[in-house]
Amino acid sequence: MKLTDTEKREIQKLIEADKPLPDKYRFMLFDGKRKVELIWNGKTSEVTNIVLPFQVINRWMNRGSRNR
Repeated sequence: MKLTDTEKREIQKLIEADKPLPDKYRFMLFDGKRKVELIWNGKTSEVTNIVLPFQVINRWMNRGSRNR
């Protein structure tokens, strides 16, 4: 990865101004290794096990009965 002096100054200005880096700089600096993480206010690293309502429910009927 080769950055020009102008690109280095631009990145430095953005960092000093506490602004996010444009994607073109982020991917130049980090070799395109994209790791995505969802973040939001109040997010913690606490892990919680939950049961989701997307479970398969099988319904078994008697042969003689018809359920419509």
